[in-house]
Amino acid sequence: MKRKILILEDDKWFADSLRASLKQKFSVRVCHNPEKIFEMLDKWWPDILLADVILGEKNLFTLLNEIQSYTDTRELAVVILSSAARQIKISDVAQYNVQKVLDKAKITPAELRQELEL
Repeated sequence: MKRKILILEDDKWFADSLRASLKQKFSVRVCHNPEKIFEMLDKWWPDILLADVILGEKNLFTLLNEIQSYTDTRELAVVILSSAARQIKISDVAQYNVQKVLDKAKITPAELRQELEL
């Protein structure tokens, strides 16, 4: 059975390109709007939430704080894929169950697939 990846990315073009590069190896869904993430999680529980930090007017850390406040979503594994990756220390975000922080400007599709093999 393929691992499930939920991509949370407000840039639709980038999200579609991520989905295309991951769908051979993983079962992939995309959520463009952080406001709808809980609705999506209710319908389809992923193994990994792959998310950008800047999500339109929201930021991922506000959302992760909310995810951590519910016992049923607290264990969701998170991988951050962001241009701001160099400014984020894994030790600073570990409390949000962040497994990895990856630089979306530098990572190749093959490297991303390998990194998501947690």
